[in-house]
Amino acid sequence: MNQELTKELPDHRSFEERVFARFDTIDARFDTVDAHFETVDARLEKLESRSRDTKPIWERALKAIMETGLELGEVKKRVGVIEGKVGVIEGKVGVIEGKVGVIEGKVGIIEGKVGIIEGKVASIETGVAELKTDVAGIKTGYANIRNELIDVKRELRHDIKQKLDLILKFLLEDREDIRDAENRIRQLESKLA
Repeated sequence: MNQELTKELPDHRSFEERVFARFDTIDARFDTVDAHFETVDARLEKLESRSRDTKPIWERALKAIMETGLELGEVKKRVGVIEGKVGVIEGKVGVIEGKVGVIEGKVGIIEGKVGIIEGKVASIETGVAELKTDVAGIKTGYANIRNELIDVKRELRHDIKQKLDLILKFLLEDREDIRDAENRIRQLESKLA
């Protein structure tokens, strides 16, 4: 899972603070409209006090007031819809926060298991390194034993060759002695016959 934090919006206030700030803005607009109505009321009172025939002005003013009232009603209706949507959004945000909490818990469990696996891998790597060291030692020992066996083989060949040469020498010498003995036996047999 990506460890980067969610990119923060330029406004560092919480969601609720931003929603209430919007409501405050709407209230400020209503206050402006109320102030506008008070200004209109003040003007109307001023006109009434002059005792002039202001019927057309009053009709236009009443029409403007009615239109403003209708607009205000429309604004209040829209604010109600917005408040409903904000409530739905807050509910969804709550659900999302719950799911994020569950996911964070699972990520914590996974990170713990990864830590255990990393520890086991490190242990296995240590064992493999020790095994490699042992194998290298065995190879060195094998090479030494092989060299010793080669030396022993050479010595045995040399010793066997010397002994075979000696046996051959003795056989050759014995052969001459046997021939001499056979000649003597023949000579004795011929003298006795």
